[in-house]
Amino acid sequence: MATKYTARASTSTTRGGQFSSGTNRNSKLRPTHFISLPIGHHVRLQESVKSFTDGLLDCKPALPGVDRGIVIAPRRLHLTLGVMTLEDSLVSSGKTLANAQALLGTLRSRIMELLNGHSLCIPLTDMNIMYPDRGNADNAHVLWLGPSLDTENAQRLKTVSEFVNKAFSDAGFIQDRRPLKLHCTILNTSFRKPHRQPFSYNAILASPAIRGFVSSPLESHDFRDPVKVDFGTWSVDEIQICKMGSYGPEGEYVSCGCCSLAS
Repeated sequence: MATKYTARASTSTTRGGQFSSGTNRNSKLRPTHFISLPIGHHVRLQESVKSFTDGLLDCKPALPGVDRGIVIAPRRLHLTLGVMTLEDSLVSSGKTLANAQALLGTLRSRIMELLNGHSLCIPLTDMNIMYPDRGNADNAHVLWLGPSLDTENAQRLKTVSEFVNKAFSDAGFIQDRRPLKLHCTILNTSFRKPHRQPFSYNAILASPAIRGFVSSPLESHDFRDPVKVDFGTWSVDEIQICKMGSYGPEGEYVSCGCCSLAS
């Protein structure tokens, strides 16, 4: 059963992030908010991901670079559709939280047309890493789960996600013009203090913790290809604008506005 996940925030704040906004006045500012497809409220998903990451942490000997400091809390699981640097309402550029909220609200009718009576669902069927140091899978920094694009659910997800991303990009809220990469981060070394030490993806693939989650053999796996896994398919009830670095009552990111996907 899903738990309530719509804690609200009334103002925007600035927090360190991984991307700069790229605008003239804001080029040195950090992202303050991001557009989110939240799935961490699904209790069964929390349990499944926790079982997997606990298994990684419990491996003997310890997996190189894997410790609790890089594990994303399951309640915070989401897909990001874009990051934004939002300004105080007194700044004249118009890139404010209120205007971002208003834009999201205008997209609902078209999103519902794109869904055509279907739910927006995220199948977590692929696992891989992001760009390891020097192309070496023993020097990884991000482990993610995400959809392969060979199902109707995944195609609807891609269509809706790209539509939202483009709308916010065209309006100047999103500055990153790279193709949207749909993924849900599980491990991230950017949270490790004080140094961003990498972890070994090869060791993860060879560990007993991955058994029961993979749906294909892992012998001689090329990290450039995702591993097929089964972490379920999860519904998205709303698209949120969330505040970077925030924590709600259950540890979730705090939503500052949403677009309901209820029919």
